[in-house]
Amino acid sequence: MIKTLSLGFCLLTAGIVLRAERVEEILARMDKAAPAFHGIAANVQMTTFTAILSDKTEENGTLKMQRLNSGDVHAIIEFSGGSDARTIAFLGKTVRIYYPKLNQYQDYDLGKNSNILNQFLLLGFGSSGRELAQSYQITSEGAEKVAEQATTKLLLIPKDSKVLEHLQKVEVWIPDNAAYPVQQQFYEPSGNWRRTTYANIQLNPPLRKTLELQLPHGAKRQSE
Repeated sequence: MIKTLSLGFCLLTAGIVLRAERVEEILARMDKAAPAFHGIAANVQMTTFTAILSDKTEENGTLKMQRLNSGDVHAIIEFSGGSDARTIAFLGKTVRIYYPKLNQYQDYDLGKNSNILNQFLLLGFGSSGRELAQSYQITSEGAEKVAEQATTKLLLIPKDSKVLEHLQKVEVWIPDNAAYPVQQQFYEPSGNWRRTTYANIQLNPPLRKTLELQLPHGAKRQSE
């Protein structure tokens, strides 16, 4: 009898913890939180799968992201460990990648694609529920635990046919009573995918000036 009651209590508790929220609840919460969003700092774990090589790599790093008054987004992701140490800076219309072991960097001009990149950077961070619903078909894939947090997993399918050429779908995991993801996974039509898990998230950390990548003395630009 005691075992039966204990099992029933565990099942009941699990059902409560893993209850999936309605999509409308999450989007409404994002609408309320979006105007107050100015930036984020977090630890990141990134897993990248390359289909043609059937290769999976995992990296750990840090993220700082800032939404400017102009609407532009600046972000710096630093991967300091391993043989592929690098810092990736998203600076409006430019992406700069710095390789500390070589003391060299590369610049990529995004041009008109900077607005699309901004949307991806803000996907779930500072983007309103209304904006997400305008750009994606959104459905719930149920409740899951991510890093011991109860979350609702959302599936996002781009509505824009041009975006679909590069991005097949996105999955985001939103914690209960939060307006930001703790995990995102982007899928490409090629079969490649990238999953990013966030930890120690700080919303609106104090940033006194615009995020920029400060290159050390003597850093040289790589020839293309």
